[in-house]
Amino acid sequence: MSATISLIKGDGIGVDVSDAAMFLGQKAMARAGLANLKINEISAGASYFSETGVDIEPGGEVAAGAADAIFLGAIGLPSIRHADGTEISPHLRLRDRFQLYAGVRPVKAYPNAPQPLADPRAAKLDFVILRESTEGLFYSAAVHGRTKIIDDQYCDETLRISRSTTEKLHDFAFRLASKRREKGFKGKVTCVDKANVFTSMAFFRQIFDETSQRYPDIIKDYAYVDAAALDLIRQPWNADILVMENMFGDILSDLAGGLVGGMGMAACGEIGDNIGLFQPAHGSAPDIIGQDKANPLAAILSAVLMLDYLGEKLDEPAYGDAAMILEAAIDAGFAAKRLRPIEFGGTMGTTAITKEISNIISS
Repeated sequence: MSATISLIKGDGIGVDVSDAAMFLGQKAMARAGLANLKINEISAGASYFSETGVDIEPGGEVAAGAADAIFLGAIGLPSIRHADGTEISPHLRLRDRFQLYAGVRPVKAYPNAPQPLADPRAAKLDFVILRESTEGLFYSAAVHGRTKIIDDQYCDETLRISRSTTEKLHDFAFRLASKRREKGFKGKVTCVDKANVFTSMAFFRQIFDETSQRYPDIIKDYAYVDAAALDLIRQPWNADILVMENMFGDILSDLAGGLVGGMGMAACGEIGDNIGLFQPAHGSAPDIIGQDKANPLAAILSAVLMLDYLGEKLDEPAYGDAAMILEAAIDAGFAAKRLRPIEFGGTMGTTAITKEISNIISS
């Protein structure tokens, strides 16, 4: 069996980190006895917009959804924007079009990677921020131009929480907690909201409580988003699965990424009922384009998520084996101090890190 991937390299360092992720994903797959991925590359992003006036190639959205999964490098360049100042963002439409409601943001500490918290428990951080990715405060932004500034005086944005999407999100959270519990994790889901102020958030929590009744063996917990931000600094080792609205997840997942080294370690999977999109959570980093300085690990770890997803979707355990091979190589590389990204004060850029992980997989 050979899976099909829609590949959108996008802008800036997205090209380099995508190439690294695809190369190492294929290498791990070969070790697991799998055929190479079938890759369909699609042009999209700010650079493409500056050349053509559109942000994705004709038919690109439909083509993206025809694959088993989508992999995205990075989208957007600060110097290329719409007339209202917002950045080029076709990936927001892809989330909306394919209803990629479950934004999975793993937060894992690797040995010898930067850990800004002094407490020794921070060295073993391993939790997940689960960000709803189609609604919340991003609802108005999914299709560019839905929101307008009125008479240069005010602008209203719509925050949407729907029962159908939120039920699927919370169900995903509890199922993920069940899988993690089987691996020795806490088996806890924390609902992060602002239910004490907003009706939408009270509704979000209500649906959380209803969903939790189907998972009596999973611990349920609650945190207001401001308290959750504090606890991510004060005691992040108490977290397991944190489930939250779109904007809250956007902010807290970046904060959490800082606990384990920065955005160069921030992997992301966005899962819908029929397809998943995988991407590093960082941007296109225009300041280091073409300098071979980018840390590709967020993209490579996103490939780990993609391989694991393909194993479940295609009912082919070998993809899960490939995911474990690739993640184990990263873990071993850090443990042996063989991975020293420039981002962390080391000397290794995209090419060197990719080569080193490849060597570890081969050894």
